[in-house]
Amino acid sequence: MNQSQAKLVRARWVLPVTAPPVRDGAVLVVGKCIAGVDTYKSLVLIAPPRVERLEFPESMVLPGLVNPHTHLENTHFAQVIRRPQPFGRWLRQMVRLVRKQTFDAAIAAAREGAQQLLRYGVTTVGEFSRWGASFVALQEAGIRGVVFKEFICLSDEEEPTGSAKLWEWLQAVRSQGSPLLKVGVGPHAPYTVTPSAFRQVVQLADELGLPLCTHAAESPAERALVERRKGLWRLWLGAVLRDAPLGLSPLRYLDWLGVLREGTLLVHCVQVDDEDITLLSQRPVWVVHCPRSNANLQVGTMPLAKMLSAGVKVCLATDGLASVDSLSPLDELRFVQRLFASQGAFAFSLSPAQWLRMVTINAAEALGMARETGSLEEGKRADIAVFPVNATEEPEEALIASACEAILTMVDGHIAWRAE
Repeated sequence: MNQSQAKLVRARWVLPVTAPPVRDGAVLVVGKCIAGVDTYKSLVLIAPPRVERLEFPESMVLPGLVNPHTHLENTHFAQVIRRPQPFGRWLRQMVRLVRKQTFDAAIAAAREGAQQLLRYGVTTVGEFSRWGASFVALQEAGIRGVVFKEFICLSDEEEPTGSAKLWEWLQAVRSQGSPLLKVGVGPHAPYTVTPSAFRQVVQLADELGLPLCTHAAESPAERALVERRKGLWRLWLGAVLRDAPLGLSPLRYLDWLGVLREGTLLVHCVQVDDEDITLLSQRPVWVVHCPRSNANLQVGTMPLAKMLSAGVKVCLATDGLASVDSLSPLDELRFVQRLFASQGAFAFSLSPAQWLRMVTINAAEALGMARETGSLEEGKRADIAVFPVNATEEPEEALIASACEAILTMVDGHIAWRAE
């Protein structure tokens, strides 16, 4: 054991997520990995004499939170974009902002967003990146995650150039090598990528063994366009779907394209019917639920109760700051709990421990990183968050009810954030 790299993190409660809470617990960190999770009395006996002791007597230690869908390059848009507002108006405003943005502006926004993630105890992220700037920002901040490179192709004539640029970026980033970051592909949505180009991206992901993330079934306008070629969007985006079959919902259309495969994340899935839910339960995909974004953009409410009952795999994410007020997964948890309590839905009967899994181990599994992070277990990477919550009982419930910013965030055994 390298004593100079050993840390013993002690708190009133340790929440491993995949095991019961530990009162007066501790996590022993050696180098980049967790060497033990137990009571403080047990771990202090095996810790090396020169171990660095980090004690938080009125706090909780838990695995670093996982936020599986963000748009960090849009962080500064929060200062100018209106919310709430209808999705169509919001999208038009976003298009104008994105077209004016430069790479330098994108990387500045992503750097600020990355620091906000650390402040909220997030150690792993699924980032949807237009420029690729957020890869640089996350690498600098020392955050674990997957960066999905956005791909938009409104006509088949654009496909060769777009695919070449995507390939070049993937090759350049992968050749650099990053101990914490992986890359994936991000075809934007069913209505912004032609069927032929979508299939090319899926094939590229399969050939390179990359995960894929796409926005799907987010708004009524999307469903009207994809399924029936109806609505105002047909004048703007109808040509994208010229070679797509009629009569398929956005999710069934993606299945027709071969998108619902292992390693695919489907973000939103608000406008779904029972047939869609059955399909999702039969495919090896993850649904990423962003309830605050859905509410702010007035697109409806995802039927989470039905999805969970059907066995659909669901995790929670914040989306980007252009559509939400914070990058805190705990804020997202509080919102969705209130939402389902007001509806008297089945999902509200989930225990606090089950809700917490949606922003830890479940979200890590969605990103293909559950072996490394998402829970406090011996042998996993030392991704840890400490929140100042002083509870005597029911620690998970107390955490979700009152935790705001972390006082310490650790990634790979390195303290990436510490409150002053």
